Amino acid sequence: MNTMKRGCVISIGVFDGVHRGHRRVLEMLRETAKRYRVPAVVVTFDPHPRRVLQPDKALPLLVSVQRRLDLLASTGCVDRVLLIPFDQSRREQTADDFVQRTLVEELGMRALVVGQNFVCGKARAGTVEYLARLGECADFSVYPVPLHTAFDDQNSEAASSTVIRRLILDGDVRRSTRLLGRYHELECNVGVSGEMLLPAEMCIPRVGQYSVLLRSRDGVTLPECVSIRSEGGIRRCFASSVDFERGAQVTVQFVDAIERVGQARLSAPITT
Repeated sequence: MNTMKRGCVISIGVFDGVHRGHRRVLEMLRETAKRYRVPAVVVTFDPHPRRVLQPDKALPLLVSVQRRLDLLASTGCVDRVLLIPFDQSRREQTADDFVQRTLVEELGMRALVVGQNFVCGKARAGTVEYLARLGECADFSVYPVPLHTAFDDQNSEAASSTVIRRLILDGDVRRSTRLLGRYHELECNVGVSGEMLLPAEMCIPRVGQYSVLLRSRDGVTLPECVSIRSEGGIRRCFASSVDFERGAQVTVQFVDAIERVGQARLSAPITT
């Protein structure tokens, strides 16, 4: 990491899913960087910090690291992304040390843009209020961004990765779409008998039937109904009619739940 001559404005976070709440932060990052006339920089981490802090609790991811980087770039709000390894030494680093050494001294941070519930550093000591006080001494400003809330006729929900994971794991992919701003998707390889092999580390909807869009590597997108089953504790996914060759790579985009195990039939599948 090299200090930028004119400094920069930074936003920090995992940005898993790059959902609507994240995009609000990134839009504020872009506008703040324009005012300062410096680059807009995102600092993000891999692996997800919770996988290091709580290794006994499997955390399903909304997107892969590469997909996260692609989504960040696609917003048009970011000039540079720094992907920092999150390991045991990073886990023990205090908020003061991380901000002063990494963000201020190495990157030349002039302003920090984060969600209003942001925390960093050992023991989660680096709250927005704490960082604002630190900025008074280290000569940077902190701009907290209110959480993005989505509304419908019955519910209002803050767009957060935690809420979106819960909805997807419960099979409520329609509501997760509202918070993500796009369909939840999984990159799969086609196996024996047309089974789409689900990536185990990703957030997989609960057992049931779903209306989806299947997109092949050549860009062809087809509406389909898929079944997610649990066999031996492993989630497996099968298409009802589309037949891809073994070894093909397919993106499954979850549109709506037709039927979730333990719940009544919800909707009709997509038809051509």
